[in-house]
Amino acid sequence: MGSGSKVALVCLRIWQLICSVIVVGILAAFVNRVANGDGPRDGRIIYALVTACLSSAFSIIFIAPFMYSFYAVPGDFILWIMWLVAFCLLDTY
Repeated sequence: MGSGSKVALVCLRIWQLICSVIVVGILAAFVNRVANGDGPRDGRIIYALVTACLSSAFSIIFIAPFMYSFYAVPGDFILWIMWLVAFCLLDTY
C-alpha cells in the first residue's frame, strides 16, 4: 500500500467515525424521547443505533493503516448493507 492510499484510508476512517458518532447523537435524542414517553416505541431506532455503534467501533479498530488493512473490506461491505437497511427503515418511519 502506498503512502497516498494510507492517508486516504485514515481520512475515510475518520470521516466514518465522525458520521457514525453524529448518527449516534441524533438517535440518542430519539431514544430519550421514547424513554420520556413522547415518541413511538419501535425497533427501527434501536437497529440504526446498533449499526452506528458498530460502525464507530469498526472505524476505531481499523483507523491505523496496517499493511493488511484491505482485509477489512468485507466488514465495510457488511456495514454498508446495514446502513442501507437502517436508512431505508428510517425513511419509512
